[in-house]
Amino acid sequence: MAIDMNLLSTEERDQLDRLLNKANAPAHQPGVAPPTPADRPWGVAPPPNPPTITRITSPANWVEKQISTLSAVGEQNYRLGITQPKKDPIKAGIASQAKYAAQMAKPEVIARRAEGLGKTNMDEWASMSERIGAGRLVQGVTERRYKVERFVGRFQPLLASHVARLDAMPDVTDSDRERRMVENVRGLKALKGKA
Repeated sequence: MAIDMNLLSTEERDQLDRLLNKANAPAHQPGVAPPTPADRPWGVAPPPNPPTITRITSPANWVEKQISTLSAVGEQNYRLGITQPKKDPIKAGIASQAKYAAQMAKPEVIARRAEGLGKTNMDEWASMSERIGAGRLVQGVTERRYKVERFVGRFQPLLASHVARLDAMPDVTDSDRERRMVENVRGLKALKGKA
């Protein structure tokens, strides 16, 4: 019985591909030493996996190596990199502001943005947002509680002052209420970036 691959989910297809690759793989996987036979002659090296000259690895092996290396040491290397930066990343970012502005003014750089966005689609965006973003939203915000506290501590007095000005305006006629609405929008725009 043939399986209609279109009826499988992405995860099921990936799992099936892994199983098929494992089933079709040679008895000894490249990168894993084959067992030493019990009847190995004295002084003779155990048999190797058959070496294959490979100038450029296959896409599947390339991806597997990248992902397995990242899975093995990625988090450790990432944490190590954070603790040993070559220079202060915040100061370096501020120092390169002019370079950043010059790059962003180039038409080819602006065109790359649209080109890059064109290489993905809504389904990929939704899938990654659900798989990666949704699970990290709460942790991402709660771990940055100090930033929320800093922002609210600076913004709350500014907002209170803005609301006090609005409350002091007359609120009798429709014209009064329109002026209050317009002043509210202007005041909120003026507050943007102040905290």
